[in-house]
Amino acid sequence: MSFRALFYILFCLIAVPASGQELAESPVKTEAASALPPALKELREFIAAQQDMNFQTTYHGSSNVLDTTSQGSSQFMTRRPNLFRVKVSIGANAYEYISDGTVLTIYNVHTNAYAQTAARPSVPANMTLLAGLMAYQARVFDFFAALDQAAAGGGVKITAKGAESVGGRECDRFEVVTMTEKWEAWVEKAPPHLPCKLSSSDMDDPSAMVQVNEFTWKKAPSIDPETFQFSPPHGSKKLDIGTLLATPQ
Repeated sequence: MSFRALFYILFCLIAVPASGQELAESPVKTEAASALPPALKELREFIAAQQDMNFQTTYHGSSNVLDTTSQGSSQFMTRRPNLFRVKVSIGANAYEYISDGTVLTIYNVHTNAYAQTAARPSVPANMTLLAGLMAYQARVFDFFAALDQAAAGGGVKITAKGAESVGGRECDRFEVVTMTEKWEAWVEKAPPHLPCKLSSSDMDDPSAMVQVNEFTWKKAPSIDPETFQFSPPHGSKKLDIGTLLATPQ
């Protein structure tokens, strides 16, 4: 089954959005927001206070179940509650996803074609809608949701794993385990402790899907409102979503 075909099946199923050196390990129980490790608590509070976000990520994902590997890069520019432009490169594929708050556009760069559907009410909900095609890039939003779950006392175990260097940045490393996922998170030592690197896997089958992302953040982004508008390029074609994703590159 092609990657595009797999996305279309998942797209149809998602009818509604889902809301160094290693030092000695030190488990941290997360029964209340104040029980989050200070760095992750400060990170969570910083993200919650941000109106805009602008970051780039590279990733590598592998699945023993599907016997596939994938790698690529993306840039995210978002504004609360549901505006964004995401540029994604996955192998030979290149897409842009744009929400103006009302309409969500999926643009295939190579074929100069696009499709549109109703935008969901929040950035994470739109990322869920697009999960089949871009889940590899959007995993950071799942990590932020895990921190929210931990703060609410949702049965999340967090273990401090010491300090390591990632791409020349000094980072603190944490293991974050939910009922369904296991995360290895490297966050900058310097406030607001933004993620340098994330590795995620499935708790039911840790070898089924492993994904590693590295991040570069703009800490005080200034995003032009026009960024969140889609103007069809000259000669572009509007298609339905199924046709857009089935069109050969």
